[in-house]
Amino acid sequence: MQRLPTLRWFIPFVGVLVAIASLAPAVSSRTAAQGSRNLTVLVGAGQDTLQVTSFFPMTVRIRQGDSITWQANAQELHTAAFVKGVTQWGPGAGGFGVGVPGETAPEFAAPIPGFPPEAAQLNPQIAYPTRAPDAPIETYSGPGKFLNSGILTRPPAAAGVPLNSTFSVSFDTPGTYMYICLIHSDRMFGWVDVAPADATDVDQQADVDARASSEIGALMGLAQQAQAEGNATARSEPGPNGTSIWYARAGNQEFETGDPRAQVLDFLPKDVTIRAGDTVVWGTNYFHTVTFVPIPPSPDLVTQIPQPNGPPLLPIAIEAGPPQKPSATYDPTKLFTSGTIGPFTPPGDSWALTFDQPGTYSYVCLYHEALGMKGTVTVLPR
Repeated sequence: MQRLPTLRWFIPFVGVLVAIASLAPAVSSRTAAQGSRNLTVLVGAGQDTLQVTSFFPMTVRIRQGDSITWQANAQELHTAAFVKGVTQWGPGAGGFGVGVPGETAPEFAAPIPGFPPEAAQLNPQIAYPTRAPDAPIETYSGPGKFLNSGILTRPPAAAGVPLNSTFSVSFDTPGTYMYICLIHSDRMFGWVDVAPADATDVDQQADVDARASSEIGALMGLAQQAQAEGNATARSEPGPNGTSIWYARAGNQEFETGDPRAQVLDFLPKDVTIRAGDTVVWGTNYFHTVTFVPIPPSPDLVTQIPQPNGPPLLPIAIEAGPPQKPSATYDPTKLFTSGTIGPFTPPGDSWALTFDQPGTYSYVCLYHEALGMKGTVTVLPR
């Protein structure tokens, strides 16, 4: 099994996606010859721990025969996928929260064929695109067809590795079609409004760019405000035997920003100072881990297992699974992790750890460490 850098796990199969990166120019020349157009929509926005999970702009109006290219615009990983009307999935399927009864979307984790039941992998239906290498761009004709970009990313995965940063689709049937990010499917939506071929009230690229800039600015302002509020103070209350219980957030979802798409992917406050015997409780409303690694670097979130036929399996690290607490109080020589916590995960949306040894201890979120989601707990003598 080859190990990959945390949050750079798409390197082994990026070759499957390389052809997508050159689609935009090809699309433009082909559609121009036919009198149709190609518009660009941005996927995500932000920098480091301040991320906005949305498509920009959320709604685009085009003509029948036009195409759209989705362009990665964030360090956070996203996809663009059409799932409305799709009702049949393989292992790892889950309900689609904003669809009609019976509609489904791939869940983040899926079983691994031939592995124990507790083993899970990044769902291949999320990781890999529906377009075969070197195939023409896909055409969407309405609900019932599943199209997926696979993982899109803005920075290169590594030196010498081509970007997988674009995803293009043409539209041949008038209608209004919803699409989602399969990684953030509860909050990251967009709509393509396809007008008849002779319509004149359609977007130009300048219109799309202006709305994208306005929407990004508004959501980034909310994220910046939430970050400032979250880092202002650490909250505590009396605990047993003269100790204190301290509260920290994993991400900004524990308090209201006014829009769940405006995300602070960090621990708030980032650094907590307590006394020996105190307990820290982390709470979250989204998917994160609180992971103390005795000897860095952190374990890779996803590794790969090559297959003789088909793309590699993508097992998820056990440290992101069930919580691990090898002793009642923190021991810096051992791995302690909350596993994946959140309102829709078996461990729930909080995790607590007691500290009795003075020192400064670093921890990370395995999902977002590459973005800077790291924190420290400084324990002073009582």
